[in-house]
Amino acid sequence: MNLDYIIKVIIIVVIIMIIYYLGTLQNKKRDKELKEMQDSLKKGDKIITFSGLAGIVEDTKDDRIIVSLYPNKIVVSIEKWAIAGLDDRTIDFK
Repeated sequence: MNLDYIIKVIIIVVIIMIIYYLGTLQNKKRDKELKEMQDSLKKGDKIITFSGLAGIVEDTKDDRIIVSLYPNKIVVSIEKWAIAGLDDRTIDFK
C-alpha cells in the first residue's frame, strides 16, 4: 500500500464524518425547536398539523391538545407530536 493512498482514504473518511455530523446537528436543532413550539402551545394559537389540518387551540391536556378546526369549528383532540407548526395565515373563522 502506498502512503498517498492511505492519506486520501483518511481524508475522504474525515470529510464524510464532517458532513454526517453537520447534517445530524441541523436535524437535532430543528427537532428541538419543534418540540419547544409544541410544548409552548396555548389557547388561541393557530396551528397546522403534519396531515394538513388547521385550526385554533382550545385547550391543552398533557400530551394532547383540543383543536377547533377550520371552517366548521369541528372540535378534535390531537397529539402534540402531530403539530407541524404555527399557522400565520389570516382566515375568517365564522
